[in-house]
Amino acid sequence: MLKWITGLVAGLLLANSSAAMDTAGDWHGELNIQPGVSLPLVLHIGGSEPDWQVSLDSPNQGAFGIPGRAEKITDTRIKVKFAAIGAAYEAALENGELVGTFTQSGKSFALTLARQSEEGKEKAKQAAARPQHPEAPFPYTVEEVSFPHTSGAFEFAATLTLPNGKGPSPAAILVSGSGPQDRDETLMGHKPFLVIADHLTKAGVAVLRFDDRGTAQSGGTFAGSTIDDFSTDVESAFQYLLTRDEIVPQKIGLIGHSEGGMTAPLFAARQPQVAFVVLLAGLGVDGTTLWAEQQRDMAEAYGLPNDESIYQAMRVFARQVIAGDSPQAIEQNLLSKGYDKATAQQYVKAVANDWGRSFFTYQPKQVLPKLTMPVLALNGEKDLQVAAVSNIGGMKAIFANSGNQDVTLKTLPDLNHLFQPAESGLPDEYGRINQTFAPQALAIISEWIQQRVGD
Repeated sequence: MLKWITGLVAGLLLANSSAAMDTAGDWHGELNIQPGVSLPLVLHIGGSEPDWQVSLDSPNQGAFGIPGRAEKITDTRIKVKFAAIGAAYEAALENGELVGTFTQSGKSFALTLARQSEEGKEKAKQAAARPQHPEAPFPYTVEEVSFPHTSGAFEFAATLTLPNGKGPSPAAILVSGSGPQDRDETLMGHKPFLVIADHLTKAGVAVLRFDDRGTAQSGGTFAGSTIDDFSTDVESAFQYLLTRDEIVPQKIGLIGHSEGGMTAPLFAARQPQVAFVVLLAGLGVDGTTLWAEQQRDMAEAYGLPNDESIYQAMRVFARQVIAGDSPQAIEQNLLSKGYDKATAQQYVKAVANDWGRSFFTYQPKQVLPKLTMPVLALNGEKDLQVAAVSNIGGMKAIFANSGNQDVTLKTLPDLNHLFQPAESGLPDEYGRINQTFAPQALAIISEWIQQRVGD
């Protein structure tokens, strides 16, 4: 997925301090990132000297138990750090509240925390619920499998779900979005690929989902890989399914989400044996345009000024990355456009690399016309990361001249980038939504696939 937010991890820590029962407990508050934008945080201080246990929750991001280290805990003051997210919090106890400063990535924010009530804890629990996540026992077969990369250099760890009853079955390979993703495409407590796999397998379609290279239990190295490299990972999964007797070899298709809507078509364009392609928030515009639109639309949604200036600045940024300009030159140009140093460095670190060049130079008009198999493309109306208007519009224009007579393009009302029912469509809303993947979108996908490869 084209991620705008940073993933978080869980754990706990040990620290030392004096007895500090007045500051121990569960504390909650709102981190005001900018006007109109806040992020709920919950700080947990437990245990006792010398074994304090400190952790942080970011419920809206689906992150709980972020490990910390207590540098100082007394009856009136605390100082804790969270190395996993590069953050720290220092505060004093004033009138029953922790009043202090939260710092992350070189930026500081005032943050006041109050004790979390039992009612607040229950609300937090309800907000973290993910009712669509299936639980065992399952009405189908679940196999933990592995398969080699086509190069033979490493292996992928994966889950294959097979429908009960007579086989062999059609199958779908799930292809994840940008960044290192596990096989469930876990984000903010949501597991969309788990939900999709469960739905499709119940509908009679086998599903293979795998940990990205260098991620979770898969081998290989993620850093430095390009979208072309990732397309060979899709090829590896496809070749593996061809070895399974439970699968009809002529009925193996691909379902790619976000960046997976680039890597899946890249492979399908050179393998006409692929039975179908489903693009979820896939691209109909080039990578540079997508990037610039994404940054502009996010800025506008957050109420930031000069959104068109942001669009132009991001196009220049992409051109510099494509040209191979030095990190220093790219950073300096961002600074000249009004970006602060911490933000400029984050952009450079995340995107000014081989992956960024491969992403920015992606041209769907060169790839999509090569897809001769049935294609379904779905985009959410409120998607701010891959805008439906430009991308569905772009695909419509591309496929109109492709000769492919089986192309279905749909914009789904009120859904965001994760295909959740949304209000704003902003990424910081993802974790607040209990639903993982809209049932109407699941139904469209399964019915469309069954019409093409079902019995």
